[in-house]
Amino acid sequence: MTVVPSDLIERVKQAKAARWASALKYRDRARVAFVVHSFNRESNIDQIVSGLRRIEGHELIVCDDGSLDASRSKWMAHLNGPNDFLVLSNDLHEIRILDRAIRFASADLVCLVQDDDTIPAGTEWLERALKEFQKHPALAIVGGFMGFLGFDPDPGSVTCLWGDAPFQFVDHVNIGPYFVRKLHYETLGGWDFAFSGVGEPGICFDNELCLRAWLHGYKVGYRFVPFKGDAQQYSLDGGTVLFTKDLRIGNQWRNHRRIATMYSRHAARIAELVDEANGAIGIQRRVRQR
Repeated sequence: MTVVPSDLIERVKQAKAARWASALKYRDRARVAFVVHSFNRESNIDQIVSGLRRIEGHELIVCDDGSLDASRSKWMAHLNGPNDFLVLSNDLHEIRILDRAIRFASADLVCLVQDDDTIPAGTEWLERALKEFQKHPALAIVGGFMGFLGFDPDPGSVTCLWGDAPFQFVDHVNIGPYFVRKLHYETLGGWDFAFSGVGEPGICFDNELCLRAWLHGYKVGYRFVPFKGDAQQYSLDGGTVLFTKDLRIGNQWRNHRRIATMYSRHAARIAELVDEANGAIGIQRRVRQR
């Protein structure tokens, strides 16, 4: 039988006493769950944590996906709250580890954050999204980076919304922030893993879920949030560009063609549903590129 050292017993008792005395208490149901995918971006961790800590009643789930820098130890130093969690994996990439994290979350609403994101000052960006989910029960996803109308095998041939504008419905959005209602995510079956091999970029997996949502009676919305910087100014220095640039480009083209193959016969129906939803909130029909 292994003997537990007496000094460890005392340390555990002290830690438990401190936890019980703390004003921070575990919540069985968080207001919102932030899920951060982290991969070798330790220099941005402090900024992400300080930004998300402004949000009351949140749960923070960090997925460190095999970082080789000091990210894991830095996250460990930050994640000391009762609703903080660190998930460790070994370079599975977003599509698989985010699926696990979303299903793990206790909140009804999950917000996906990437390790190169800049969290805006204040909390208005979150409150606006929460308000839209309250107003629209069928709203499954809200994006804050880019919104898209239509799709095309050529990534550059799609109408893109990227900047400040009133909340509106769109065909699809990308990460991040990427708000998704957990129940709707699970009902839809989650991401399509065919968009990415293990450890590979999965460009468009977030967009595809949106198109699937429209065809299953749900809605997708867009309102710009400057997680990536000012509109039209994304630096494209994310992990997939730095570490797997050629693989990313091939994946992007392949997955755009995949979406076109999967959804071209549904394009008119999705456009009709988006226009109807926008008409109901006073947003005029937009011209789509073809």
